[in-house]
Amino acid sequence: MGLTDNVTVTRNNVYRGACQVAVSNATYTSFPGELESVINPTTYALDSAYSPLGGTSEDGVVLRRTAELFDGIPIDQRRTALDEGEPEAWSMEAEVTLMETDLENLQIAWEGGTLVDITGSVVNQKMMPLGAPAAFTERVFVIIQEDVKSSRIRVAALRKTTAMVDGSEINMQKTDATGLAFKIKVRADETVAEHHGPFGKMFEETL
Repeated sequence: MGLTDNVTVTRNNVYRGACQVAVSNATYTSFPGELESVINPTTYALDSAYSPLGGTSEDGVVLRRTAELFDGIPIDQRRTALDEGEPEAWSMEAEVTLMETDLENLQIAWEGGTLVDITGSVVNQKMMPLGAPAAFTERVFVIIQEDVKSSRIRVAALRKTTAMVDGSEINMQKTDATGLAFKIKVRADETVAEHHGPFGKMFEETL
């Protein structure tokens, strides 16, 4: 018997499955207190406060959490610095490539202006102004994943997120579908206590 024979692997704790991403509307002020506040785990219907962003690339969704670490306090009488490696600042961000690049998604990812319906022309159409807004719109951003075998659902709900419109681009061509790289900055809500998750919360279905 070897070392690996003594390692217990619980399949239900392994997640494999595509994600759904969605954002709250711009006027949504509440924050989910449970998984069902985002999605119904039986019908898979999203809460009315959220708008799905549609299909994504096969790379899925990346959620990143970073701690900037303190270099420490050098002491002449010690070979190591005091407090070295302690966290000084935390940050979070997410990124995904949206494959549905309609104006509704572009409006969110590029901080576009209000969509306008144009009728009475040769074809019905809509228009999105590309302006230079002075501030970004804050929304709740949610990532929903269901494991393909256990059907277990987990949700990452992130507070005070804004689009990182920094070199975001779409490549319009004949060969590949036009994807839209969408990066999200997650800001901590300083009015929320630490044990309530200033950045957000993760929910996981228990079986």
